[in-house]
Amino acid sequence: METLIAEIVRKLQSLSEIKVLEVLDFVDFLAWDKKQLVSRPLSNDLLQENEEFESIADRLADEFQMYVGATTPALSDYAVSRAGIYEEHP
Repeated sequence: METLIAEIVRKLQSLSEIKVLEVLDFVDFLAWDKKQLVSRPLSNDLLQENEEFESIADRLADEFQMYVGATTPALSDYAVSRAGIYEEHP
């Protein structure tokens, strides 16, 4: 392994700085990919993101209601439907 790493370093020394930065980005990608695959399953990440989204949405809805008051009328289902939005208005 040490011989292989020494060979990589030797070849890197002949590259321009831009190419070395590209190699660094690629190595970072390889390391990131491995960490992501070893960590918890994707479904748990999506579930956590969904729960965080729901929590934020609930908080924003509560804050909105606090600012506009509880008596603000809601739009009807028709008003927010495609037909209601593109209806000809006089």
